[in-house]
Amino acid sequence: MACQSPSHGSSCSTPAGLPPSGMPLPTLAEGASALNISDAVVAKVGDMLAEENDPNLRLRIFVTGGGCSGFQYGFAFDDAVKDDDLEITQGAVRVLVDAMSLQYLMGADIDYEDSLEGSRFVIRNPNASSTCGCGSSFSV
Repeated sequence: MACQSPSHGSSCSTPAGLPPSGMPLPTLAEGASALNISDAVVAKVGDMLAEENDPNLRLRIFVTGGGCSGFQYGFAFDDAVKDDDLEITQGAVRVLVDAMSLQYLMGADIDYEDSLEGSRFVIRNPNASSTCGCGSSFSV
C-alpha cells in the first residue's frame, strides 16, 4: 500500500506545492525528539494497524501546500521508507516524516483526541504562526 495524497495524487514524501527535497534534516539538541508522539496516537494507530494486518505499514505524517492557511497536514499509512525519511519508533508504532515536512513539524506534539465532537489526530505545531479554525492547516 503506497502512500498517496488523495487530493493531489502525488507521493506523500514529495508533497505537492513545496520545493523539491534535497535539504538536510534539521539538527536536534541532544536528547530532543523531532516529534512528540502521544500515547493516545500509539494506541489508536496500533489498533488501526492491527486491522490492516500488514507488519510493514508505518504512519506517515506529511505537510502539503494548500488548505485555508497555506499548508495542510496529512496522515496516511505507508509501507515504503524513502531516503529522506526520518523514522520514529514509539511503542509498537513507527512514524515516517520526510525531510521537507520535518522542517515544518520539528518539535510538534502529535496527539489523538476522541471526544463528543468527534475523533481526530491533532498537531500542536510550535512552528506555525497561525492555524485555521479546524486545525488542519497552518502558515509559517
